[in-house]
Amino acid sequence: MVLAYPPFIQPYAAEVTMLLVFVDGLMFGLAIKKAFVSVILIMVSLVIAYFLGLTFVPNISLSSIVQSVMKYSSSVHFGSLIISFSIVVFIIGLGIGLWRG
Repeated sequence: MVLAYPPFIQPYAAEVTMLLVFVDGLMFGLAIKKAFVSVILIMVSLVIAYFLGLTFVPNISLSSIVQSVMKYSSSVHFGSLIISFSIVVFIIGLGIGLWRG
C-alpha cells in the first residue's frame, strides 16, 4: 500500500511514514495501558464486592473466569512474523506509550 502525500511532503514520505507508525504505536500503548488499569480496577472492585457479599453476576466463579482466560490465551498464534523497520518503530512507540502512559 502506498500512501498519497501532498507534493510538498513527497520528498519526506519515508520519514513521515515512520513518524506516523511511531505515533500509532504510541497511541496503542497509551490505550493498552489505560485498558489494563481499567481491568485491574474492575477486578479489585469485584473482589471487594465478593467480600462484602454482593453479587453482580450470580453464576460466575473465579475458576470459570480463569479457565476462560486460559482457553482464549492459548489460542493466540502469530505465525511467521516478519520483522521490518516499521514494526520495530511501532514496537518502540508501543513501549514508550506503555511506559509513559
